[in-house]
Formats: sequence, C-alpha cells, structure tokens
Amino acid sequence: MLIVDGERHNLDADTGRTLADVLGTECGIAGYRVACPDGTCGACAVTLDGDEIRSCLMLAVQADGAKVTTIGDR
Repeated sequence: MLIVDGERHNLDADTGRTLADVLGTECGIAGYRVACPDGTCGACAVTLDGDEIRSCLMLAVQADGAKVTTIGDR
C-alpha cells in the first residue's frame, strides 16, 4: 500500500519493480518518467515520507506503507 499525492493505492508489486515503474504504470501518475539509467538526472525525484529520493533507485516493496509526493503535487 502506498499513499501517492494523498490517494491510497493498494498494490501487489513484483519484488523486482522500481518505485518509478509502479508510480507510472499502477498509480497512473501522468507524465511520470525515468530519463536516465542511473538516477543522476533527478527526473524521477519524489518525496517519500518527507525525504527526497530518486524513485528509479528504490524498489516499490521498500516503499510499502509510505507517503509519496510527486513533483506535480508539491
């Protein structure tokens, strides 16, 4: 379960999927994308329980129960 931009999402994320992938495909965050292969560009940055992270570098299962805020809702 994730709370993304104030909306609860119950997910059954595959253990190998990144948070970035889940945000874009399962949570329907419009325009959400990963622009580089290693997290250096910051295009996938979100806040996770108040801390900024690169969602392409985190597995979705690691964010279970967290509050995620995307750039569109900051």
